[in-house]
Amino acid sequence: MSQAENRTIAVADAEEAAVDILMKLGTPADRAAEVAHSLVLAQIVGHDSHGLVRLREYSSFVDRGLVVPDAEPEVISSRGAAIMIDGHHGWGQVASHAAVVAGVKRARELGVAVVTVRNCNHVGRIGEYVDQIAEQGLVGMMWCNSDPCVAPFGGAERMLGTNPFAVSVPTANEPVIVDFATASVAEGKLRVARAAEVEVAPGSVVDKDGQPSTNPNDFYNGGALLPFGAHKGYGLSLAIELLGGALSGGHPSVNESYVSGNGVVLIVVAPDFFVGSEAFLADTTEATEVITASTPSTPGGKVLLPGDVERAHAAKNVDQITMSSAIWDDVSAILAER
Repeated sequence: MSQAENRTIAVADAEEAAVDILMKLGTPADRAAEVAHSLVLAQIVGHDSHGLVRLREYSSFVDRGLVVPDAEPEVISSRGAAIMIDGHHGWGQVASHAAVVAGVKRARELGVAVVTVRNCNHVGRIGEYVDQIAEQGLVGMMWCNSDPCVAPFGGAERMLGTNPFAVSVPTANEPVIVDFATASVAEGKLRVARAAEVEVAPGSVVDKDGQPSTNPNDFYNGGALLPFGAHKGYGLSLAIELLGGALSGGHPSVNESYVSGNGVVLIVVAPDFFVGSEAFLADTTEATEVITASTPSTPGGKVLLPGDVERAHAAKNVDQITMSSAIWDDVSAILAER
């Protein structure tokens, strides 16, 4: 496959285009700005898979009645440390931001909070939410199940979602931000690869006959993603599928009762209620500084922490972002269509 050209876009122009599309879809201006910012932030930190490439899919969601663009999230249960939110089939980013606000407030009161979200559409990059929690000195953990597109270990059919997992750990320096799909590659990265006309890594995809492939088109023609790490990734994905689906009330994605979208679980922990924030930060800071000061495997290299790569991208993408010309052309096409 040949490689498509890239284009440099001003961040302000990217956000304006996303807001315009979302408002044309029926999203109120403030919520359109909120969702657009999340999409462009994904581009800024180097995760194009959760950026503007999603606008075509989001437009389809509205057209098919899967997204109610002006819906507002609602707390439907609040008992002790447990909070349940109904997204009412609105934008997943709006519901997830509401979960962060509710979780942080409850964790500061009780030491820990567990928030679930049901009837929630695509939440975007979940690292964004745990990062917001870490910025407030708290520990965040988040996962969600999603529409089946991943084959189980030893299988060939779509049975699991990409089922991402994220955790944030504050330090006296930058926080550790772990964020990954339990599939070998995020489905959105296949969209980017397909738009750029490049192959994906071996072990990422099987075609409709269950045969290994490096062509992203084979996934969209009836194939499936594979879990990362063979049986280990499968085990983690299954746990996320069961807990994200069953605790949220959105149900596991293979169940007949499954509600399309993301079943979200968010956990917020306040170190003050355990060893105290000062002792906690002393430990996490010492450990991460020792690790990053350790000997790199290649001369002149550096041992990084999870989140460092995203921060490096953000530092150089303050005013401009680079994306596939095909994706930006599609954004312009959506604007023209609406």
